[in-house]
Amino acid sequence: MNNLRRSILLVAASLMAATAASSQAPRAATVITPENLSTHLFIIADDSMGGRDPGSRGNYLATEYIAAQWKRMGLVPAGESGSWFQAVPFVRVRLNESGTMTAGRALLKAGSDFVPASWIPSRSPSFQSTPAIFAGDARDSTQWITAEQAKGKVVVLSVGTGSARAYVRTFALISNPRWRDAAAVLVAELDLLDADVRRDQIRGALVVDMPQQGALPPLFLVTPGAADSILGASTDTARPGQAGRGVAHRGSVSRDPTPYPARNVVAVLPGADPALRGQYISLTAHNDHVGVGRVTVEHDSIRAHNAIVRPMGADSPERAETPDEAARVRQILDSLRALRPARPDSIRNGADDDGSGTVSLLVLAEALSHPGARPRRSVLFVSHTGEEYGLVGSKWFTDHPTVPLDSIVAEIDQDMIGRGSAVDVSGGGPTYLEVIGAMRLSREFGAQLEAANAVQPLPFSFNYTFDAPGHPLQYYCRADHYSYARYGIPSVALSRGEHLDYHQVTDEPQYIDYVNMARVTQLVYDAAILIGNADSRPALNGPKGDPNAPCRQ
Repeated sequence: MNNLRRSILLVAASLMAATAASSQAPRAATVITPENLSTHLFIIADDSMGGRDPGSRGNYLATEYIAAQWKRMGLVPAGESGSWFQAVPFVRVRLNESGTMTAGRALLKAGSDFVPASWIPSRSPSFQSTPAIFAGDARDSTQWITAEQAKGKVVVLSVGTGSARAYVRTFALISNPRWRDAAAVLVAELDLLDADVRRDQIRGALVVDMPQQGALPPLFLVTPGAADSILGASTDTARPGQAGRGVAHRGSVSRDPTPYPARNVVAVLPGADPALRGQYISLTAHNDHVGVGRVTVEHDSIRAHNAIVRPMGADSPERAETPDEAARVRQILDSLRALRPARPDSIRNGADDDGSGTVSLLVLAEALSHPGARPRRSVLFVSHTGEEYGLVGSKWFTDHPTVPLDSIVAEIDQDMIGRGSAVDVSGGGPTYLEVIGAMRLSREFGAQLEAANAVQPLPFSFNYTFDAPGHPLQYYCRADHYSYARYGIPSVALSRGEHLDYHQVTDEPQYIDYVNMARVTQLVYDAAILIGNADSRPALNGPKGDPNAPCRQ
């Protein structure tokens, strides 16, 4: 440990000791309780919220509840036009099955021969008699055509034989600068023959309705047969640069408004010091989840299967059970059947993801709003929408802030803080806490977090593994804290880890560890007090970067 960090920790620890001795400590202890967290979470993650998909009635109700609680606690609305809310312009882009493409005499139909990759924000498709060109194998950039060759053309890429769901990799492909000026990019996707892929496209995807200038070229997934028709040759034998036929497109997507506004909830607890009140420490979490599944499943069967086969829920690959695993799953399921009957379910309640962080914000607001507790700096509370759709709400807020962005001195994001046991995650237990990004922009900020942790009755063991540069899970780029970090704001994502219920119908409030969730909330409370009362804002390690540059894990 270097001398600077040691001195920071010593000073911070002394400040925390003084804080603990003040009149605010008893107040926090009576508010930051497992019971308070549980009461809020059973409301936020109730079936009536419908999985809180942005733009849905359930997410609207959840944001109404958050705003009502902050109003009750005496916070000040800090959204648009003096309200509690900041609208995020989501629309649902879905397949219009009357859409077509023509290439020579071939007529290609939306939904059977091609689908637009509607989950990727792009320019609206607009090409008529536009020449196609074969660009090469999507997996081998060394063989691709040049940007000049692609300019103004319908670019066709193959993915070879034996492709395994290449559609999940297409964002990295389409964002390559080589295709920026192409009329469109078409990827010959074997898995387009998969009914699930087509069903997802027909159902549609939520995207932000932003100006299309400078956006990515439209991306389509096409069947290998359709790609051959467009090229007038087989993609198996075509060479990069080979010219294809003229291609025309007629409307294959519809852009529909969401039934309810998707929105961030924004509030401020004014600071106690008039000289520092114009600065903020931001506490955040996301209020959305992934809504209702397209099929109904059996709750206990999913839990039993995931306990053996998918320990990280949706982040574990789905696969068939081995005979031994099937026997273990059956044993678990039989024990659950002895307790209760089958329970069909389709609502992905998101109790941990991120109901846990959401209700922690509510309890933190109540604890900090006591007159003896509020720090010198103001506290900015932001409940983001659209995290599940690519950090949309937090990106929208930081691109369109309702307070001056430079006035935010630090940000602490909580996402999935409700589990973390040894059963849930490898190495888990009462002290398990994943910490992402704390030291990247400001070592002083990271040291303050460690100091707040050091004075806890049972300190957490900070797990920095997932913060490592290049880590394959990409957690640094997958949490809302990154929207702040890209603007040079010291920020951190706190989580107690993924588990078998991640993005499943089984992520429900009865499985939450409220005792240790309260300990995380207390840690954030103490860190907010420490940073909010410091004489100066956390110093940056270096200059700010480009907020629009690609994220690097």
